[in-house]
Amino acid sequence: MRGNTWTQHELNYLENSWGIKTLSKIAKSLKRSKVGVFIKAKRLKLGASTRADEFMTARQASLMLGIKDSQVVLRWIKLKGLPAKKREMLLGKKFWMIRHSDMINWLENNQEKFDSRKIEFYALGSEPNWLQEKRKKDKLLPKNRFKKWTKMENDLLMIYYDKGKKQKEIAEMFGRSVMSIERKIYKLKRIN
Repeated sequence: MRGNTWTQHELNYLENSWGIKTLSKIAKSLKRSKVGVFIKAKRLKLGASTRADEFMTARQASLMLGIKDSQVVLRWIKLKGLPAKKREMLLGKKFWMIRHSDMINWLENNQEKFDSRKIEFYALGSEPNWLQEKRKKDKLLPKNRFKKWTKMENDLLMIYYDKGKKQKEIAEMFGRSVMSIERKIYKLKRIN
């Protein structure tokens, strides 16, 4: 076990490795305990990553994009090709770390998967031209486009449908597209 005194070389290594290498690897390289390394990183206020401008967690990405459920970003990582690496951070806890530039590139190439109206201006660090254009297009979309259906909405939808309301009228009432209404009616009819 090492003493409490940290050399400048160790501090530099910790700062340069934090958020990039696992806590275990940093501790092993420094010949220190994981707890000791973690405490030192906390005292140095290194946070989840010293590369806050370069890396983000899936949770941080969700918050940045105005998505309440961080599972959405995890699904993008696991199923939709969002580049990310799993990193051990806090005493063995693992996080998906996404490089900021990878996130921007993925968002540009997968614009149908998110609603730009939920992203604060300059949350991505800049407002690329593609995002400015997407913001203009998204203003024209139904307000509940990416919102999950509730049980109550499902029930109301079927009541209106059974009463003979037109799908376009129902779509306007629910703030959704006609296609969304058609798909939901089809699914609900199959279930019942």
